[in-house]
Amino acid sequence: MSRAEKNIKSQEVKKHDGRATNKRLPQKKVSTASMLPAQPNKAKRELISSYAVKAMKEEFGSEEQAFEHLCRLARKSFAHMKLLLEYAYGRPSDQISEGGGKNKTAPVIQFIKNEIKQADDIRIIDIEPENEQDSSQ
Repeated sequence: MSRAEKNIKSQEVKKHDGRATNKRLPQKKVSTASMLPAQPNKAKRELISSYAVKAMKEEFGSEEQAFEHLCRLARKSFAHMKLLLEYAYGRPSDQISEGGGKNKTAPVIQFIKNEIKQADDIRIIDIEPENEQDSSQ
């Protein structure tokens, strides 16, 4: 073999990285199904909402007319009714509380009550025997 043929390297063989246990195994494939997509940031959400408002204005003329159309569709479809109510009042929370679902603190339960009993409820028990009273005289 000539010197030029020795210097030609195959594209399929990867370089040895210097580790003693490197056996040049094939690369492990990363499953993209297990990876979650990136969460949109605030700017991306605002951009998407501006696209939605622009589309509503082009299709219906104004946002108000778009919601009126949604209200008409809600008479026939539960999905449209649910969407309309979520726009109007927000999504329902799992807990129903007096604070509108915003109360995240747990209630405090007191098992011991420090109440002062009334004089009528107090019973006095005499623990001295009657014999001691007689013998002291």
